[in-house]
Amino acid sequence: MKYLTILFLLVFAIGCKKDDIPTFEGRDGISFFIDYYENPDSTNYSFALQPTAKTKDTIFIKMRLVGKPSSVARGIKLKALPGSTARPNIDYILPEVKLPANALFVNYPLVIFNTPEMLTQNFQLVLGVDPGSELVPGAPGIAVDLSKNLSKMKVNITNQLIEPDYWQNLSFFFGNFSVVKFKFMIKVTGLTNFDPQVVGFSDIFLIQVNLKKALSDYVQLNGPLIDEFGNQITF
Repeated sequence: MKYLTILFLLVFAIGCKKDDIPTFEGRDGISFFIDYYENPDSTNYSFALQPTAKTKDTIFIKMRLVGKPSSVARGIKLKALPGSTARPNIDYILPEVKLPANALFVNYPLVIFNTPEMLTQNFQLVLGVDPGSELVPGAPGIAVDLSKNLSKMKVNITNQLIEPDYWQNLSFFFGNFSVVKFKFMIKVTGLTNFDPQVVGFSDIFLIQVNLKKALSDYVQLNGPLIDEFGNQITF
């Protein structure tokens, strides 16, 4: 029994025969997507975690074509969905962009602003593809490489210390996230970004050693360091 591997064809039934695989019909679409190891449907951004003070920034949201490539560029228009608390043209701007000719992927540039309210509040923006977009909302599902197409993407924006998206890659070294722990890490190391892709895993080991030593010194002088959940900080 012969199987076909078709690039970006979403797998809705495992082990379909050749004659059972549906063909694409209708208008071409665009969808958000994540790799199999990424957080389900959200991304977190904090101005407080940036190495330099910023009044605005750009978050690049991964999107990919659901349909056939074209020899001409095609427009992509997003909109805020119900559940959004971020304010349009105050906390963010949704520019209209194009999927380049013959391209399968695009990084959508979401523009966000550091507003005073973000010092005390978290704002959520739930993004979806506008049905009036030239590339319509693409169908969600799982691809053969286990990456996922999503119909919406949540973006959490603040100027407070929040759990970074990369923390799941650090939990083996530093344990569960807490704001108290993160503040201690920043104070000891002088770093605000501990992403292994930026710092490197070899340096993560060294940081862990330094944090253990600093915490031991702290405990000797002040007693256990307790986080906002009532748990004793450890590394």
